[in-house]
Amino acid sequence: MIGALHLGLSVFEEKFYEKSLQELDFFVQKVDDDIQGIDTLTRSIAVDSTIQQQMNALSNADPETANYYYLLTGIRPLLLEKIYQDGQISSLQYTDLYGHTLTIGQDMPDPGAARLTALEMSLNQTPGGFTLVSSDSADYPYILCGRRILRSQDMSLKKLGTVVVALNVGKLLDNEIHRLSSKPSELYLYNCQTLVYHSGKAADAVVLPDSAQGYKIQTLSGKKKFICWQTSSLTGLRLCSVFDYHEIYGQINAARNALIFGECAILLLFAWVLLHMARLVTKPIHTLGEAVQTVDQQEGNFAAARALLPKDISADEIGTLTKEFDSMLGKIDTLIHENYEKQILLQETRYKMLQAQINPHFLYNTLGTLNWLVKAGNREDACKMIVSLGDILRAALSPRQNSTAAADVQLAGSYIAIQQLRYKSRAEFTLTASGELEQWSLPHFTLQPLVENAIHYGVEDSDEVCKIDVIVQAEDDTLTLIVHNTGKPVKPEKLTKIRTFTVKPQGHGIGLKNIYERLSMLYKAFGFDFDSDESGTTVKIVLKQENLAVSEDISDTSTALPQ
Repeated sequence: MIGALHLGLSVFEEKFYEKSLQELDFFVQKVDDDIQGIDTLTRSIAVDSTIQQQMNALSNADPETANYYYLLTGIRPLLLEKIYQDGQISSLQYTDLYGHTLTIGQDMPDPGAARLTALEMSLNQTPGGFTLVSSDSADYPYILCGRRILRSQDMSLKKLGTVVVALNVGKLLDNEIHRLSSKPSELYLYNCQTLVYHSGKAADAVVLPDSAQGYKIQTLSGKKKFICWQTSSLTGLRLCSVFDYHEIYGQINAARNALIFGECAILLLFAWVLLHMARLVTKPIHTLGEAVQTVDQQEGNFAAARALLPKDISADEIGTLTKEFDSMLGKIDTLIHENYEKQILLQETRYKMLQAQINPHFLYNTLGTLNWLVKAGNREDACKMIVSLGDILRAALSPRQNSTAAADVQLAGSYIAIQQLRYKSRAEFTLTASGELEQWSLPHFTLQPLVENAIHYGVEDSDEVCKIDVIVQAEDDTLTLIVHNTGKPVKPEKLTKIRTFTVKPQGHGIGLKNIYERLSMLYKAFGFDFDSDESGTTVKIVLKQENLAVSEDISDTSTALPQ
């Protein structure tokens, strides 16, 4: 029923739109007919032999003589006769070649320099043809029509002047509306989106689409309006009629709304009864489903899921399922908190480490440097860089999570060798290692990311030569790792974030937090300091052999790839 009513309303809208277009077509045709009349009048003036002779004599006369003004005055009765013969216009303006104007009939409103310039440009594009400039403001509801008069008797096409007629389109539409027995609607006349004419006292803001004709429903001044429009193919002006929507569709909408309200009330009542009956059966299943969704949406929040389960569990199949689900959540929660979280942390840390170890940007720069070294014939440096890059790739692809401090120092040395060739004189590197480094265990890639950060924040952000010192010292039961650069000091607010591991690492590198977490899995306690002042930035790590928490065989430090 609602669909049938909506279909009938759509058909009614189409029929009403057709009737509205017929009304608009009447007014558009009236404006076009008057413009066609002006076209005919100006053409008769342009081809009249008497007027041609008078204007030709005027163009040859000296504008400083009395004969010129005598000839100019002689044109007036000739043009006045044309106006009387036409009977449609009340005024006409003639402009000669010297810029002197002659107004015939009533005074013509001043169109302004901009409109006259637009008309002059249009006349220049159509020599001897009829042209017009549509109104562009409600303060000037006139259509300027004009024609250039050319000498045609001797086929010289010499310019003899210009005739201009201003058609008051607002007055024309008002007269046509008052002639009708009943006022059909409010009329708006637009030039593009500029309002030119409005039949009422106050005009609402009507925004029309770009289509030549159509209709729509729009709210104006708090009321719904039915708006249809049609565009004149001659002038480009768009005439728009506005009807009160409620006056047209009031009773239809009331019947439709009453029907919709009644059917919705019946549907709601029926739905309420069904829901009330279904909840007696589905409430336990719904509660169990909410608990399952809580586990899924809150990423393993089993406590919140178990809190949703009812305290009094029935003895039926749903109750048994609920009881078993509660028991399962308790066991999984215990398993996760005791073992699984630690395994996830290990896997995520290893994934981040492997993801960050081979930095695509680093590989791209290294291979680019190798390319230029080979082209330049510097084979010795190219070979050194290839060997160092091979060491880094072997370490990156090694299945071992930890290595010795000596292997990590060797890896950092390979990385420094590559960077020394890249940055040349922009950076000075020193690597000092002492003590029994083979007896110490370190996570893979501990020193290299610290050196990489020192280069990133020291060399690339500095205009001066940056010195980067790497010190690894094993003494008794203590291993000290120090990376220092002479770059710009870190800002205090950022220094605080770095010390609390709340700053995110930039690019693809391994952040300090990642290094700290991997050391925490290997050592129960250690020192991890980050300082920055005017002398530069220093990262210092102090490890104790007694705090080693993971016992791992690190004697095999080979990182060779499998054959």
